[in-house]
Amino acid sequence: MFKSSLIVFFVVQLAGAVILGVGIWVKVDSGSILNFLQNIQGAPGELGQVLNVGYLLIAVGAVLLILGFLGCCGAIRESRCMLLLVCQSRLTQHIMRFPRSTLKPL
Repeated sequence: MFKSSLIVFFVVQLAGAVILGVGIWVKVDSGSILNFLQNIQGAPGELGQVLNVGYLLIAVGAVLLILGFLGCCGAIRESRCMLLLVCQSRLTQHIMRFPRSTLKPL
C-alpha cells in the first residue's frame, strides 16, 4: 500500500514543480509569454490576463511540492504519522475549496 502511494505523491510533487515553474516563468518573463499567446491563432484577447495569476501559481505549486515531498518521505519510511499529516492537509484544502454559497443558514 505504501509503495503505491509513493507513486501518487511523486506525481503530486512533479505537478507542484511544474506549476511552480510556470508561475515563476509568468512573473519573471512576461514579455515572452505575451508574444507566445499572441501567436496562437483564434485566441481570445482576454488570454493576456494569465499574467495576473503568477503569484497564485507560485503559492499553489510550492504547497503541492511540499506536500508531495512529505508524502514521498512518509511512504518511503512507512510513517503513518507523516502520511496522516499529508492526508489531513489535503482534506483541509478540499474543505477550504468548498463554496460558501452552497451552505444554507440554519
